[in-house]
Amino acid sequence: MKIKTLSLVFLFAMQTSLLVAMDNYPFSVGASVAGKVGISTGTTPEGILNAVSFLGGADLAAMVYLPMSNDSRTGVFVELGYTNTPFGLKLWKQQDFSYMNQKWLTVSPILLMSGVSVGLEFGFNAFDDWIDDNNMFGMLPIAKDGFNVTLRVGYMHPVWTTPVGTLNFQINGTYNITGTNYRGDFTYSPVTLSLGLNYLFNLESGDDY
Repeated sequence: MKIKTLSLVFLFAMQTSLLVAMDNYPFSVGASVAGKVGISTGTTPEGILNAVSFLGGADLAAMVYLPMSNDSRTGVFVELGYTNTPFGLKLWKQQDFSYMNQKWLTVSPILLMSGVSVGLEFGFNAFDDWIDDNNMFGMLPIAKDGFNVTLRVGYMHPVWTTPVGTLNFQINGTYNITGTNYRGDFTYSPVTLSLGLNYLFNLESGDDY
C-alpha cells in the first residue's frame, strides 16, 4: 500500500510539473531565496589576482508576476530584493584570500519568455561599504557606490504546483554594467551566478489552473 501511494504521489508531481511547464503562471505574488558565487572581471595591480567568492548568506526578494500569455510562460516580473555582490582577491602565489561583498536594495524589471528571464537590476546601496574581511590590501574604507545597474539573465522551472501556487527552481547570471574604479589601480566589474527557489502564490481564480 505504501509503495502504491508513493507511486501515485510521484506520478501526480510529474504530471503537474509538466502541466505548469507548458502553461503560464497566473497573476501571482511570491518570494525567493538564492545562494550566490561571484568574481570580479576588473583590473588589479601586479601581484594581485581576482578570486571566486562564495556568499555566506543569501539573496532575498519579493516578487510580482504579470502574465502576458495563456499557453506559454511569458510575462513580466517585478522584484524588490536584498541583493549581494561577492568577489575575492588574492596575492600571487599565496593561499590567502580577501573576500568582499557589497549589499544592495534592488528593483528589477524582468521579462520571462518560456522560462528564460532577461532583465535589469537597479541597485541602491542602502546598507554598508564593501567588506574586506582580512584587510589584506589596506583597502578600508572602500568608497561606497550609491547606484548600480546589472544585466541579469536566467532560467526558471516549475517544480511543484497546487491550487495555492507554484514552487520554482531558478538560476541567474549577472554582469555589472556600470562598473567602478574604486582605488585607482583597481576596477570592479563583477559577474555572479546564483541558484535558488521561489514560490509564487496564485492570486487568480483556481478554475483555470
